[in-house]
Order: sequence, then structure tokens, then C-alpha cells
Amino acid sequence: MTKTLLAMLAIPTFAILMSQSAWARTVYVSGHGAENSFCNANSGYFCFDNIKRRAISEGERDTRWTCEMNQRGRSLTYTLSCNTYCSPSYLPPNHDGTWVNCRSDCRMQCEVQD
Repeated sequence: MTKTLLAMLAIPTFAILMSQSAWARTVYVSGHGAENSFCNANSGYFCFDNIKRRAISEGERDTRWTCEMNQRGRSLTYTLSCNTYCSPSYLPPNHDGTWVNCRSDCRMQCEVQD
């Protein structure tokens, strides 16, 4: 009797678990962020780092938007990664002031229900 009861409980539980995962697929989405600003001699590294962080933040936001709005999926933010490039790549000491341009290219997994 107890084996039959366990079998009756196990089959619906297994079916529910399979139905939740069987219809979902994982796709990769990408997003981009860019930021530029002028850094004067007094602001130095703080200005450079702030521009870089804003480019990364914009890239992450664009990637989540692509997943959630364009793909109608669920962002798997723990898979988010970004490659960020700045020009110039650093500010030399005693510079007179420089325009800094940063671009961040991000990629993330997105769970989409079929």
C-alpha cells in the first residue's frame, strides 16, 4: 500500500518539475554601454574610474533590458560579464586634461519560456 502511495505522489511531482524546466531554454543576450567625459588635471583617476563604471552600468542595464523586454525572458544576472575598453586606457600623472571615452560590451544568459 505504501509503495503505491509513494508512486502516486512521485509521478505528479516529477511531471511538475519537468513541465517547469522542459519548456524553458537559455539564450545569450548582449548589451552595450558607452560614456565619455573630460577629465581635468585635478580629477585624475577618480574621473576616469567614474566614466568606466558608468559605461559598465549602462552596458549591464542594456543587457538586462534586452533579455526582459526583447526576449521576454528572465535575466540570469549571475552569468553577466562585461568587457570594457577606455581610450586613453589610463591618465598619466600631471596631464593637462583629457577626453576619456569608455565602451562596455556585456553578455548574459537569459531564460526564455517557449
